[in-house]
Amino acid sequence: MRRSRPYQYLATGEANVIGVPGAMGFGVGICPSYYLPAGFTPLPGYDIRGHVNYGNYQYEDGSVMCWIPKFYYKVGTGSNGLSVNVVDIKGGASFANTAAANDAGYAAANDAGYALHRAFIDGGVEQPGFFVDKYMCSRNAKGSGYVASSIRNGNPISMSASHNPIAEVSSVSLGNICASAIQAAKGRSGVNGALDAASIFHCSSRFQYAALALLSLAHGQAVASSANCAWWQSGKAYPKGCNNNALRDVDDTSVLYISDGYSNCGSGVADLNGLMSEISIGVTCIAASKNIVGATKANPCEVTVNAHGYANGTIIRIAGVVGMTELNNKLYTITVTGENTFTLDGVNSSGYTDYESAGMVTTGTFYAAKQATRMKDFTPGDTLATDHWGATGVAAMMEPFSPAFKTAGGGVVSQRFGSGTNQVLSEATSGDGWLLSGLGIPKDANGMDTTGTDLFGKDLYAQYIRNELCFISCWRWDFGSYAGVWAVDWNVYRTYSSDSVGFRCGAYLV
Repeated sequence: MRRSRPYQYLATGEANVIGVPGAMGFGVGICPSYYLPAGFTPLPGYDIRGHVNYGNYQYEDGSVMCWIPKFYYKVGTGSNGLSVNVVDIKGGASFANTAAANDAGYAAANDAGYALHRAFIDGGVEQPGFFVDKYMCSRNAKGSGYVASSIRNGNPISMSASHNPIAEVSSVSLGNICASAIQAAKGRSGVNGALDAASIFHCSSRFQYAALALLSLAHGQAVASSANCAWWQSGKAYPKGCNNNALRDVDDTSVLYISDGYSNCGSGVADLNGLMSEISIGVTCIAASKNIVGATKANPCEVTVNAHGYANGTIIRIAGVVGMTELNNKLYTITVTGENTFTLDGVNSSGYTDYESAGMVTTGTFYAAKQATRMKDFTPGDTLATDHWGATGVAAMMEPFSPAFKTAGGGVVSQRFGSGTNQVLSEATSGDGWLLSGLGIPKDANGMDTTGTDLFGKDLYAQYIRNELCFISCWRWDFGSYAGVWAVDWNVYRTYSSDSVGFRCGAYLV
């Protein structure tokens, strides 16, 4: 999605074509003129593959946004025409419709079983594409106020009063918390940066980040040099980034960051590996905790929680135990043994320290935005029917799903993407597996471990159960290989404040 020769032009591209993995210009494209919203202007060279501005548009506040055309994808299983973990991408015009793309009997065997990426469904309809900020949002003057804009070399906004605070954006009233990114996005089209309830802009969704990650993987797998992929390295199909805590890339210290992004960043979306963690809407969790009153030294370990009400197979997180601290900060699958007791599957605590006191068990239900939901309709509270957080908004705007967590024997928080030769993403064209791939997370626990694989950058999969979850992507400048286009954090929450968390905006047109 970035290239090394921005002024070696090729022929003018066709509208709304995602391109071919490995070829110049892949991953962004030309927004059809009849879709282009008011306030957007194509940048010079936007329609020329190989130009630094290919697929790039500027909004009236100065924000540069990239157009990502609709695409279908296929994940290799080893028996469906593609090797395990190989990803192929086809443009939106490759099939008569999504049903034809999904059809396992469509055309030749190698053209079978393609899925529409979830990022191209919004408001219950298939979208021709979406706009996403080229750069992370920075504070920008607009009239007598301030707006969150995607501007090259801008100093990224953070969720902290100590560093480019989001509270200084005119549309924000909630202060320096993660939820404010929803308000900030809605101010881009507002008068003097004020909140615009009718804005087409939203804080970018996890679906959109997952689409960008998948494009990076397909592109990196399809090239064998940096000719059409400036960040290419053998065996590492992911972008470079500012992630080694010294303004360089952990894999390539010749890359130097001066401010935000490469000094010559190319046509695609910048800084998806490191720089700052990025808020990603469309996913949350409603969680609750109960007190632990006992834990046995046994195989398996039995935990006592009075009137727990849990069912077999429930996934829990344990924290705060005094004495038997080996249980803390891990996820477990449980088997109920009584009204007040359950065992931790695969956990032999015979050699653990004696339990003394305290501890909490947290359980939660995870939710993703319904296909009928429009990302721009989310509001940042936890009480209204349109709110991204809280039981009322979740019931109206979201639906439950089961994430892939590693719990056998006690799953530590810090997992990483990839596990040996195991398949990571689901090949499903519908259902639960399709949703997980649309969120850019593994199909099951076999797709992660504590070391990960180079193919997925060894990116962090920070599994957690957190009430009012605010999903975080990419991770920050000092996390080395933990950071990356695939990285996800299940631990951050709605009111979290940090100088290492920022965001970018997206927009749908239909």
